[in-house]
Amino acid sequence: MSGNIFCQDTTANSNKSPWSDTAYISLLLNQSSINTNKVVSYNIGEKAIIYLRNDSLLKYAKTSLSNCIPSEKKDYSKIVKLLTSNKAINDTLFVNKDIYGFDYLVSIQLLSGNAKVFYKKHKIFVDTISHRLEKYGMYAHRFYYLPDKRPFFSVMEYSGIIENGRYFSDPNELIKFAEKLRDSVKE
Repeated sequence: MSGNIFCQDTTANSNKSPWSDTAYISLLLNQSSINTNKVVSYNIGEKAIIYLRNDSLLKYAKTSLSNCIPSEKKDYSKIVKLLTSNKAINDTLFVNKDIYGFDYLVSIQLLSGNAKVFYKKHKIFVDTISHRLEKYGMYAHRFYYLPDKRPFFSVMEYSGIIENGRYFSDPNELIKFAEKLRDSVKE
């Protein structure tokens, strides 16, 4: 039997709303928080690029590493190693691939407004984004939206949600979820 367990820093999640709260929440991005030469550029698809401070990501990666169960330490160690590499310390670090746990750290930065989001279609940095939780079966993902309500990023926040003793109330729920994820990175 195999499985994955994703641990999260409970202190970082203490101000988040419960999975049943699906309201859109607007976020004003603190553009000046990225004024440094040590930036992580996270290319997440056809819609957007997220720019983040390396030192802020590194702080949360180290916290997650120290709070994780042993089987997850390898993943957060990779993130810490990436963020402390010579490239990351001296210049902009470009991240294009999925690194387990990295999306969670990016989500923390987005929720705090400490990011810049470049909207590729309009070739501009946006001042405001929005986010909300969306439940699909036993999972709740936080989707982030550009000003025109186009989803551009998501991260799973809750899993194992069982309502009325059932994982999925609609047999097409996983299909709907897969389509939503696909649409979040495609223009």
